[in-house]
Order: sequence, then structure tokens, then C-alpha cells
Amino acid sequence: MSTEIPWDESRKEWKPVDMTVTYNGDGAFTARTKSGEIEFPMEAPVGMGGHGKIPNPIQYLIGSMCGCVGVKIILALGDNGIVPDELAIAFHGTRVRTMPAYFDHVHLKITLRADADDAMVKNIIDQTLTRLCPIAAMFAEVGEVTAEHRIIRNTSG
Repeated sequence: MSTEIPWDESRKEWKPVDMTVTYNGDGAFTARTKSGEIEFPMEAPVGMGGHGKIPNPIQYLIGSMCGCVGVKIILALGDNGIVPDELAIAFHGTRVRTMPAYFDHVHLKITLRADADDAMVKNIIDQTLTRLCPIAAMFAEVGEVTAEHRIIRNTSG
């Protein structure tokens, strides 16, 4: 199998990323991109000073992984002429009971509503988890990442 990904250079993620996170007090933080055009709040987990009102860093990480996987699946399906009507990704992760409490197993349940071939979708998901989504690849460096998928076929009628 070729290690080259047949994508336009604009899709490849080689650029450095810069962000600053500032503590605002009372368990709250603000993350800002270098340009300052994008910012988002986060807080410490409940029990560590947060209040459970906005996402904590781990929740953002999980959301980021699922978003990254979703983007790559949508792009790969589009490359095959498929635009899904729906895509949902459910995350379940377990963590080691020692510090740092990293995720030792992550399992994704991917539901897709589209007229797509099962083998093609499985291949896209496998490639996404191992080669295309850097966040999933990072999770796989310290634990196991698995996935299952279900395709809901569009019906005419």
C-alpha cells in the first residue's frame, strides 16, 4: 500500500499551530489563536475548580477527535462522489487508573446515512483513524483505537 495520501496540498496539515490559553480566574480559561480571530472558553473539570458550565480540556479533546474523524470521512466520501445525509460519531473511552490518566482504549460508533458501499466506508474509516486524523493517531500512540460503523441506506419512495 502506498504511504502517499492523494490529496491536494491545501488539505494536508503541515503548518505549525499557535494558540495561547489565558487563565481568567475561578477555573475559567480562554484559548485564542495567534491571529486572535478565533477564541473559545474552557474551564477546569468539576472537582478541579470548574463549574460544569462550559467544556473542559478533555471534552474539547474528545470533541476535536470526533470532529477531525468526521471531517476526514466527509472529505473521503466526497472524493468518491458521496455526500452523506447524516454522519454521527459516538465516542467511548476508558482511561488508565494511574497518572497521567490517558485513554487506553477509545471506541467510535460511526453512523452514516448515505448510499455507500460497506467495504469502502470501512476502508475510509480505517485510513482516517490510522493516517488521516492526527488526533486519532495520537490516541493510538498510547492506547487502542477501534471503530464500528453502521450505514443507513437512503430509500427511494
